[in-house]
Amino acid sequence: MKVSVLSTLTLAASVLAAPMQHKHHQHDKRAVVTKIVYVDGNGNLVNGPAATSAAAAVASVATPSAVASPAASAASSSSQGGSSQGGINGDLNPFTNPSVAFEDGKYSCDSVPVGQGVIAVDWISGLNGGWTTIMNGNGQTSANCQDGYYCSYACQAGMSKTQWPSEQPANGVSVGGLLCKNGLLYRSNTDNDYLCEWGAQTAEFVSNIGQDVAICRTDYPGSENMNIPTLLTAGGNAPVSVVDSDSYYTWRGGKTSTQYYVNNAGVSVEDGCIWGTDGSGVGNWAPVVLGAGTTGGRTYLSLIPNPNNLVKPNYNIKIVAANGANVNGDCKYENGQYNGAGSDGCTVTVVSGTANFVFY
Repeated sequence: MKVSVLSTLTLAASVLAAPMQHKHHQHDKRAVVTKIVYVDGNGNLVNGPAATSAAAAVASVATPSAVASPAASAASSSSQGGSSQGGINGDLNPFTNPSVAFEDGKYSCDSVPVGQGVIAVDWISGLNGGWTTIMNGNGQTSANCQDGYYCSYACQAGMSKTQWPSEQPANGVSVGGLLCKNGLLYRSNTDNDYLCEWGAQTAEFVSNIGQDVAICRTDYPGSENMNIPTLLTAGGNAPVSVVDSDSYYTWRGGKTSTQYYVNNAGVSVEDGCIWGTDGSGVGNWAPVVLGAGTTGGRTYLSLIPNPNNLVKPNYNIKIVAANGANVNGDCKYENGQYNGAGSDGCTVTVVSGTANFVFY
């Protein structure tokens, strides 16, 4: 039987295993925990380690280190063509593509050019202008988007940023976003005309509980801070950003996927989509980590415990097939217990259709 091994940032799920001091986007080396799953040619999860083929491998990403440096910048707000309204919900209907191409050299570096799927994140301490990471190729960070720095941004739920330089720093730091030159913003990836793109339409968040949930994606390539917000409203739903790991950002040849930290219900995105502190229960200390990505035409979704916080959340969560979907595997976190082996979490394969992360 042909078997493939998947080792992913989040797909089979890795999480930051140690806290770090975070001021003005400073980054220290921190450990990464990686779970490895084996799948056969039909996407079924199997036990192994005896894999005869390591074809669809998605590599977990090592953590960068960087040094913060203060900086100053000047000036004005900006928005792209189309409505800039909608706050963190964005201006596009789900899976409606952006229609106005980004214009290099038009927008000021002072603030995120919202619209066409781009949203502003304005609650991060030490960052101005709605950006999610501001970093140069040496790993130095800044409070303001300034010349020579890559200024990373958030996209609305279900979308991912398209901008990062093909040449990444040799020191292992990952950088992403728009490049600031002479006070104006330029694409770092000119192969894409739009700043945000939809992922695979194969997963959705669904709420059967009475409180909102702040679901916080890591900014990658970038600081890896969990400051990209998805607000799952009470009784509502929201698309999952399922990146195509075969074509999305790679780090040192390894494929990457989407990683979310999920706060307790009732925590706002402003309080939860941040780098948390020891024992805070928010951000990197949130109780649940989710992974999502597609490779080889199959989507892999995972639930895993956060080693920073083993206290059970104030909800249960399960991954279930939507009507007519073909999903291999069973995965839930109920009353503080995963149905996977031990406390390592669990993963399912979406062969066709859509699966839901259901909060109940």
